[in-house]
Amino acid sequence: MLNIDGSYGEGGGQILRTALAMSMITGEDISVTRIRANRPNPGLSHQHVMSVKAAQEICDAETEGVSKRSSEIVFKPRSVDGGKYGFDIGTAGSVTLLSQALLPPALHSGKRFSIFLKGGTDVKWSPPYDYFENVFLSHLRKMGSSLSSKLIKRGHYPKGGGEVELKVEPTQLTSYQTSREFDAVEGRAFVTNLPDHIARRMKKEVLKEFLDVETSVSVNSYSSASAGTGIVIWTAGGKLVGKGVLGEKGVPAEKVGREAADGLRQEIRADVDVNAADQLIPYLAMIDGSGVITVRKKTGHLETNVWVVNQFSDMKVELEEEGDLIKIIY
Repeated sequence: MLNIDGSYGEGGGQILRTALAMSMITGEDISVTRIRANRPNPGLSHQHVMSVKAAQEICDAETEGVSKRSSEIVFKPRSVDGGKYGFDIGTAGSVTLLSQALLPPALHSGKRFSIFLKGGTDVKWSPPYDYFENVFLSHLRKMGSSLSSKLIKRGHYPKGGGEVELKVEPTQLTSYQTSREFDAVEGRAFVTNLPDHIARRMKKEVLKEFLDVETSVSVNSYSSASAGTGIVIWTAGGKLVGKGVLGEKGVPAEKVGREAADGLRQEIRADVDVNAADQLIPYLAMIDGSGVITVRKKTGHLETNVWVVNQFSDMKVELEEEGDLIKIIY
């Protein structure tokens, strides 16, 4: 049995989710110990318990230690089975983070999946839904995957209640196709249970920053159990990088829009942005073929995810500095 130290590097829940995904892809039994050991509330939180239970369901795994605050779990996968699944986190826990444990084995299985997720769609410390849909999933499509995502309802802290449906078709992942140029900047600014002018003010700041390129940002208004707002922008027509920022109480909309615009401008010099880079590691490791993509800097999440993936048999991803960029070699 392969042991994964859950306190390694960044030491967060990403280690658990990636370990679960890679266990299902390789068929290796794992134990994950010292889970989130350096966090203020160590061990499994409610959303981490759901990640293990969801993974268990799609591959009929044997498990041990799956309870709130547990610091160690055992996961023994069987065959990953396609079909229709539904998982309700029950809190504002992130549905986009939960998908990190499920999408890699679903794509690797060569089977058809329909997965309904309920929880937080736009919450702190996780990819906002519009980034997930328009940036991250688009990266996977550039690698040959066939998948789609539908936002049914927004979900924000503290009540959650967001709903997303994912569909995965049988496909074979291929090497990532890089692009040096892009044609436009696109995006979405949204408000939920808040005045529309907040989203329009975010949009205005992005348009001011990207006067040198065709820019289109939609403004959308939703209703949900809890109020929320944010903006996600990305490049289109070749190179694909993105940046998402959620609004916070007391933070002016203009500041949120400027942070998104400034952040995207920083990412343009690399193949992928820093938020996509760590999430792509399991997919790069499992494809047939090899290649190189660049990111502008190392992050704790990136280095940790590379370490987790490399613990598994026949998986190898490396990081190498090249000038002012970091090469991800797979």
